[in-house]
Amino acid sequence: MTAAEALPSETVVLTPRASALARRGHPWFYRDDLAAGAVPHAALVRVRDGDGRDLGLGFTSTAGKLALRACGPWPGDGVPDRVTFFRSRLHAAIERRSGRLGPHDGVRLVHGESDGLPGLVVDRYGPVLVLQATTPYVEACTDAIVPTLVARLAAESVLARNDVAVRKLEGMPQEVRLLHGRRIEQVAIVEHGVRHEVHPFTGHKTGFYLDQSRARAVVRELAKGRQVLDLFAYQGAFALAALAGGAAAALAVDQSASALELAAAGATANDLRGLSTAKENVFDFLRALRDGDRRFELIVLDPPAFAKSKRELGGALRGYRDLNRQALRLLAPHGHLVTCSCSHHVTPTLFEDMVRQAAAGLPFKVLLQQRLGQGPDHPVWLALPESEYLKVLVLQRAD
Repeated sequence: MTAAEALPSETVVLTPRASALARRGHPWFYRDDLAAGAVPHAALVRVRDGDGRDLGLGFTSTAGKLALRACGPWPGDGVPDRVTFFRSRLHAAIERRSGRLGPHDGVRLVHGESDGLPGLVVDRYGPVLVLQATTPYVEACTDAIVPTLVARLAAESVLARNDVAVRKLEGMPQEVRLLHGRRIEQVAIVEHGVRHEVHPFTGHKTGFYLDQSRARAVVRELAKGRQVLDLFAYQGAFALAALAGGAAAALAVDQSASALELAAAGATANDLRGLSTAKENVFDFLRALRDGDRRFELIVLDPPAFAKSKRELGGALRGYRDLNRQALRLLAPHGHLVTCSCSHHVTPTLFEDMVRQAAAGLPFKVLLQQRLGQGPDHPVWLALPESEYLKVLVLQRAD
């Protein structure tokens, strides 16, 4: 069988309850949501209800808890070959981002279920494409996906950043490897006029936090003349955005010395002055400042995901609440806090409730000025609330 030929064509039938969920757009189904019968592993299947009515296509797996991931409608009654399927879905996803394909743009080209491709992420950093596969069918079809992307985008380098822990749930190895072209260790993108260096093979996520583009634009707008504190700074993208917006100074705090070195290099490359760095644990750093007089007019609080599972939700909310309360105490009069959570188990409602608790009892009012989230290249699918994983609130101290 060649890469252009279909994997085995199959039909999967859902139970009445699961069929009702599928019609409402629910994309994830367990083995007991499927009617009796064999389920093929890592296959593209036609999904039907018990009366034979079509429910679109789906990806199967027998390795993890989820036996079927729906990937939306497809014309006709059969199952397309994998090259035809991925070519159609990938071209549609790229067309939706057609205005962000310049030579120095960074953009998410494929965002999993939101683009009808569950288990596939594709990020583009200029000439470099970074893929992440977290479902067995996507993994099996890499040889159909990569040529389509290369032909459409003339990519010089394509790599797999399959080093995420979720792959272990599907019995897939964690690895980083080159899939096409030459190995490019470092590439530059330009966002809101700021040049950022991306390390696709070693950087966080796929190399950069593309999802925070909207928040960085707001930070740039708020920063003029201000003293800025960037907490959990990584390579200082928020700090650089603030300095580009005219901040008087920006302090980037992170535990990683190598990340802070990237921040300093970024300031130099953009000819931005006023950056300082502190290699500190953010919790300890905030507690050390608690009883002092130092205040900041703009604080960015962008911690990592504290809740990797529902079991961790209580502890995560306590951690977020402590951080936000400490950060609010460090705000100068009329200062702004841009606070974030990327834990998809922390819903927007839970996040706002936590922030209200953090602000309770402070000797000043806290105003909610804006709600932000991931950019349009990370689309939120209305039928899948979990796809709205990034929450960003812009708060202001009112005296």
